[in-house]
Amino acid sequence: MRVVAQCLLEHNSQLLLQEFWHEHDHYYFFRPPGGGIEPGEYAADAMLREIQEELAAEVSKPVLVDVLENIFEYDGQTRHEIVFLFRATVLDERLTSVPEIRFIDNSFEFRAVWIPVAQLLQGDDLVLYPVGLRERLPQLYPEALSV
Repeated sequence: MRVVAQCLLEHNSQLLLQEFWHEHDHYYFFRPPGGGIEPGEYAADAMLREIQEELAAEVSKPVLVDVLENIFEYDGQTRHEIVFLFRATVLDERLTSVPEIRFIDNSFEFRAVWIPVAQLLQGDDLVLYPVGLRERLPQLYPEALSV
């Protein structure tokens, strides 16, 4: 089992989501930035560390909004994650003034894109992980339902 911290990074009714390619099933998916929690590390500290490592971004004080359980198949194995989901606002204009951000994580290049919350609520054309996140968004962003 893996315990991770992820953050819904917000700006102007959009979320910054990392894009990944599922190598085995051949599709793109999106997830909030974040990563593994180290032994002895609090979830909020891990989330801030991961945001610094991946994006070098300044964010508002994160607020824990949910804990999700994610069980999935990857590379022929069953994986199990506990996800501490936080919410914060991006304060760094360097990130909020561009539609996408390229970053390096463990020597691999990735990108993160700004996606309107309303778009995420309108359909499931974008694959969003962890499982259960899309269903939680209307409670977190009720204002996006009227867009």
